[in-house]
Amino acid sequence: MIAFLKGKLAAVEPESVVIDVGGVGYRVNVTAGCAAGLRGFEDVQLHTHMIVREDDMQLYGFNTPGEITAFLLLLGVNGVGPKAALAVLSALTPRGLSKALALEDTGALTRVPGVGKKIAQRIILELKDKLGRFEPDSETIVTGEGGKNEVLDDAVNALIALGYSAGEAREVVRKVFNDGDTPDVQQLIRSALRFLDQNK
Repeated sequence: MIAFLKGKLAAVEPESVVIDVGGVGYRVNVTAGCAAGLRGFEDVQLHTHMIVREDDMQLYGFNTPGEITAFLLLLGVNGVGPKAALAVLSALTPRGLSKALALEDTGALTRVPGVGKKIAQRIILELKDKLGRFEPDSETIVTGEGGKNEVLDDAVNALIALGYSAGEAREVVRKVFNDGDTPDVQQLIRSALRFLDQNK
């Protein structure tokens, strides 16, 4: 398995790049944003995932560990192949995908070319409980143990992964949590995101 490639950028195409590693050119499938972001650079490094089939071998490259984590989670969804997973990440950052999952926003996913309503619903259904694994490149902070505290911490950590500061995340979770309710992390995240959108 090739975990990363580091070398000279030899070519940039709309959906792939060629990296010269010691005189060997590796073609790597990338998102549109990744391809555009690499233009103008000479030395590059990408996190990679290789998919081997009977008649083909393909490399997929990403700028951050968060992107490759999101790619692998998408590949685990029934009916989502590498091309569709890459298309999702071309349209949505891991943070944007995490937000779409938290809000169960099928519209954000159906705007991706090649992703219909059924696939969008399946992505949400199969990944919404894995929000904690979407850690784009943010600090994860755990402050309590077990029961209610664990649920509150999961909600706070999900908001941190979406780019909110730890202080802001804790404050909004505190505001939307009703102490008399049985805590539900998905509902807390959705309520917190709605509150934040309304109070921009």
